[in-house]
Amino acid sequence: MLLLVLGSNRCKSLDCQLNESDKHRVAYTITVDKSGHGNFTSVQSAIDSIPAANTRWIRVQISPGNYEEKVVIPLNKPCIFLEGAGSKLTSIVFGDDQDKDTSATFISLADNIVAKGITIKNSYNLPLEPEKIVWKRATAAVIQGDKSAFYNCAFLGIQDTLYDVKGRHYFNGCYIEGALDFIYGGGNLSMR
Repeated sequence: MLLLVLGSNRCKSLDCQLNESDKHRVAYTITVDKSGHGNFTSVQSAIDSIPAANTRWIRVQISPGNYEEKVVIPLNKPCIFLEGAGSKLTSIVFGDDQDKDTSATFISLADNIVAKGITIKNSYNLPLEPEKIVWKRATAAVIQGDKSAFYNCAFLGIQDTLYDVKGRHYFNGCYIEGALDFIYGGGNLSMR
Protein backbone atom coordinates (compact mmCIF):
# COMPACT_ATOMS: atom_id res chain seq x y z
CA MET A 1 0.00 0.00 0.00
CA LEU A 2 2.79 2.42 0.89
CA LEU A 3 4.52 1.79 -2.42
CA LEU A 4 1.32 2.52 -4.32
CA VAL A 5 0.91 5.85 -2.59
CA LEU A 6 4.57 6.81 -2.52
CA GLY A 7 5.98 5.04 -5.57
CA SER A 8 4.61 6.97 -8.53
CA ASN A 9 6.70 9.84 -9.85
CA ARG A 10 3.98 10.98 -12.23
CA CYS A 11 1.53 12.16 -9.59
CA LYS A 12 1.90 15.86 -8.72
CA SER A 13 0.23 15.26 -5.35
CA LEU A 14 3.28 13.39 -4.06
CA ASP A 15 5.41 16.27 -2.85
CA CYS A 16 7.32 14.21 -0.28
CA GLN A 17 10.53 12.28 -0.82
CA LEU A 18 11.67 8.88 0.39
CA ASN A 19 14.80 8.52 2.49
CA GLU A 20 17.82 6.73 1.07
CA SER A 21 18.89 3.78 3.20
CA ASP A 22 21.71 1.70 1.73
CA LYS A 23 20.27 0.36 -1.54
CA HIS A 24 16.64 0.53 -0.41
CA ARG A 25 14.33 3.52 -0.60
CA VAL A 26 12.33 3.57 2.64
CA ALA A 27 10.34 5.95 4.78
CA TYR A 28 11.99 6.83 8.09
CA THR A 29 10.01 5.02 10.82
CA ILE A 30 9.29 5.92 14.43
CA THR A 31 7.18 3.68 16.67
CA VAL A 32 4.43 4.35 19.20
CA ASP A 33 3.69 1.73 21.84
CA LYS A 34 1.66 2.35 25.01
CA SER A 35 3.70 -0.18 26.96
CA GLY A 36 6.95 1.72 26.37
CA HIS A 37 8.48 -0.65 23.81
CA GLY A 38 8.60 1.99 21.07
CA ASN A 39 10.14 5.40 20.57
CA PHE A 40 7.04 7.07 22.09
CA THR A 41 4.07 6.10 24.27
CA SER A 42 1.58 8.54 22.66
CA VAL A 43 0.75 9.39 19.06
CA GLN A 44 0.91 13.13 19.74
CA SER A 45 4.43 12.92 21.18
CA ALA A 46 5.55 11.14 17.99
CA ILE A 47 3.96 13.89 15.85
CA ASP A 48 5.62 16.55 18.02
CA SER A 49 9.04 14.98 17.36
CA ILE A 50 8.76 15.43 13.58
CA PRO A 51 10.60 18.56 12.38
CA ALA A 52 8.63 21.47 10.97
CA ALA A 53 8.68 21.83 7.18
CA ASN A 54 9.66 18.18 6.80
CA THR A 55 9.92 17.10 3.12
CA ARG A 56 10.58 13.37 3.57
CA TRP A 57 8.02 10.69 4.37
CA ILE A 58 8.03 9.73 8.03
CA ARG A 59 6.10 6.63 9.04
CA VAL A 60 4.60 6.63 12.53
CA GLN A 61 3.98 2.95 13.25
CA ILE A 62 1.36 2.64 16.01
CA SER A 63 1.20 -0.61 17.97
CA PRO A 64 -2.16 -2.14 18.92
CA GLY A 65 -3.95 -0.34 21.73
CA ASN A 66 -6.51 2.25 22.69
CA TYR A 67 -4.74 5.63 22.73
CA GLU A 68 -6.84 8.04 24.80
CA GLU A 69 -5.64 11.38 23.49
CA LYS A 70 -6.30 14.19 21.08
CA VAL A 71 -4.00 14.19 18.04
CA VAL A 72 -3.19 17.34 16.06
CA ILE A 73 -0.98 17.38 12.97
CA PRO A 74 -0.01 21.06 12.54
CA LEU A 75 0.06 22.85 9.20
CA ASN A 76 3.87 22.87 9.12
CA LYS A 77 4.29 19.06 9.50
CA PRO A 78 3.53 17.41 6.14
CA CYS A 79 4.65 14.01 4.82
CA ILE A 80 3.41 11.82 7.67
CA PHE A 81 2.19 8.25 7.26
CA LEU A 82 0.29 6.97 10.34
CA GLU A 83 0.16 3.18 10.27
CA GLY A 84 -1.92 1.33 12.83
CA ALA A 85 -2.16 -2.43 13.33
CA GLY A 86 -5.72 -2.45 11.93
CA SER A 87 -8.86 -0.50 12.74
CA LYS A 88 -9.99 -3.22 15.19
CA LEU A 89 -6.67 -3.17 17.03
CA THR A 90 -5.46 0.44 16.98
CA SER A 91 -7.70 3.31 18.06
CA ILE A 92 -7.38 6.96 19.02
CA VAL A 93 -10.24 7.97 21.32
CA PHE A 94 -11.11 11.25 23.00
CA GLY A 95 -14.35 12.80 24.28
CA ASP A 96 -14.78 16.52 23.60
CA ASP A 97 -17.65 18.56 22.18
CA GLN A 98 -18.86 21.81 20.64
CA ASP A 99 -16.11 23.68 18.76
CA LYS A 100 -15.73 21.71 15.54
CA ASP A 101 -12.30 23.20 14.80
CA THR A 102 -10.61 22.32 18.10
CA SER A 103 -12.62 19.61 19.89
CA ALA A 104 -12.09 16.80 17.38
CA THR A 105 -10.17 13.71 18.41
CA PHE A 106 -7.98 13.93 15.27
CA ILE A 107 -7.15 17.23 13.55
CA SER A 108 -5.02 17.15 10.40
CA LEU A 109 -4.03 20.56 9.06
CA ALA A 110 -0.95 19.56 7.00
CA ASP A 111 -0.73 18.45 3.37
CA ASN A 112 0.35 14.95 2.33
CA ILE A 113 -0.99 12.91 5.25
CA VAL A 114 -1.69 9.18 4.93
CA ALA A 115 -3.33 6.98 7.58
CA LYS A 116 -3.93 3.23 7.48
CA GLY A 117 -5.57 0.80 9.88
CA ILE A 118 -6.68 3.18 12.64
CA THR A 119 -10.03 3.88 14.34
CA ILE A 120 -10.61 7.53 15.25
CA LYS A 121 -13.45 8.01 17.70
CA ASN A 122 -15.05 10.90 19.57
CA SER A 123 -16.61 9.23 22.60
CA TYR A 124 -18.46 12.30 23.92
CA ASN A 125 -21.92 11.37 22.56
CA LEU A 126 -21.47 7.64 23.09
CA PRO A 127 -22.73 6.88 26.62
CA LEU A 128 -23.27 3.37 27.91
CA GLU A 129 -27.00 4.06 28.06
CA PRO A 130 -28.21 5.19 24.57
CA GLU A 131 -31.44 6.70 25.93
CA LYS A 132 -29.35 9.29 27.80
CA ILE A 133 -27.58 10.72 24.74
CA VAL A 134 -27.09 14.48 24.90
CA TRP A 135 -26.80 15.55 21.27
CA LYS A 136 -23.87 17.92 20.92
CA ARG A 137 -21.33 18.47 18.19
CA ALA A 138 -18.57 15.93 18.87
CA THR A 139 -16.31 15.64 15.83
CA ALA A 140 -14.05 12.61 15.44
CA ALA A 141 -11.83 14.02 12.66
CA VAL A 142 -11.12 17.37 11.02
CA ILE A 143 -9.26 17.02 7.72
CA GLN A 144 -8.05 20.33 6.30
CA GLY A 145 -4.72 19.77 4.55
CA ASP A 146 -4.59 18.94 0.86
CA LYS A 147 -3.72 15.50 -0.51
CA SER A 148 -4.68 13.29 2.44
CA ALA A 149 -5.52 9.60 2.10
CA PHE A 150 -7.08 7.12 4.53
CA TYR A 151 -7.00 3.36 4.04
CA ASN A 152 -9.02 0.87 6.11
CA CYS A 153 -9.71 3.42 8.85
CA ALA A 154 -12.86 3.88 10.93
CA PHE A 155 -14.33 7.21 12.05
CA LEU A 156 -16.87 6.90 14.87
CA GLY A 157 -19.17 9.44 16.47
CA ILE A 158 -22.79 10.54 16.58
CA GLN A 159 -22.99 14.16 15.43
CA ASP A 160 -20.53 15.75 12.96
CA THR A 161 -18.24 12.71 12.85
CA LEU A 162 -16.06 13.71 9.87
CA TYR A 163 -15.44 17.37 9.06
CA ASP A 164 -13.89 17.47 5.59
CA VAL A 165 -12.96 21.16 5.62
CA LYS A 166 -11.08 21.72 2.36
CA GLY A 167 -8.57 20.01 0.11
CA ARG A 168 -8.50 16.71 -1.75
CA HIS A 169 -9.10 13.66 0.44
CA TYR A 170 -9.32 9.98 -0.46
CA PHE A 171 -10.97 7.31 1.70
CA ASN A 172 -10.51 3.66 0.67
CA GLY A 173 -12.14 0.83 2.61
CA CYS A 174 -13.07 3.19 5.45
CA TYR A 175 -16.05 2.96 7.79
CA ILE A 176 -17.73 6.21 8.88
CA GLU A 177 -20.46 6.10 11.53
CA GLY A 178 -22.75 8.86 12.76
CA ALA A 179 -26.33 10.02 12.94
CA LEU A 180 -26.53 13.75 12.27
CA ASP A 181 -24.42 15.57 9.64
CA PHE A 182 -21.87 12.84 10.14
CA ILE A 183 -19.94 13.76 6.94
CA TYR A 184 -19.84 17.46 6.13
CA GLY A 185 -17.61 20.27 4.88
CA GLY A 186 -16.35 21.82 1.66
CA GLY A 187 -13.50 19.44 0.82
CA ASN A 188 -13.18 17.35 -2.32
CA LEU A 189 -13.95 13.94 -0.84
CA SER A 190 -13.54 10.69 -2.76
CA MET A 191 -14.59 7.32 -1.31
CA ARG A 192 -14.12 3.84 -2.50
